[in-house]
Amino acid sequence: DPDRLDDRLGVISFNVAGLPHGKVAAILGFEGGIAVRHGCFCAHPYVLELIGISDEEYRAFKSSVMQGDRSQLPGLVRVSFGCYNTEEEVDHLVEMLERVIDGNYEGDYVVDEASGMYLPRQFDLSLIDQMFTI
Repeated sequence: DPDRLDDRLGVISFNVAGLPHGKVAAILGFEGGIAVRHGCFCAHPYVLELIGISDEEYRAFKSSVMQGDRSQLPGLVRVSFGCYNTEEEVDHLVEMLERVIDGNYEGDYVVDEASGMYLPRQFDLSLIDQMFTI
């Protein structure tokens, strides 16, 4: 409804109970072809406050990162909609989220401690190095 544009926002941030944000993002991407962002979105203090991370927890996460382990970093999944998205794409997102919530996804996802990325177990990690050196 174009008359209600001032009452809308094309961004939704969320978590799925019991699943790391990075794993949800990986499943949506690898199995649903849905590109999302995850983490703190360059808004670390705000996101950490939203999800209730204490100063003590923050220090523990920072220490882990300094030791080369990004696997437990807190954050959210963010979906962004644009004027080009169709109702079918929104329905596809909802269907994929239902699958994720129900545990009905295909891959066996593992986290790479150094990057914090979740990938299907059979994924060739050398492809990640290629993506970042291009």
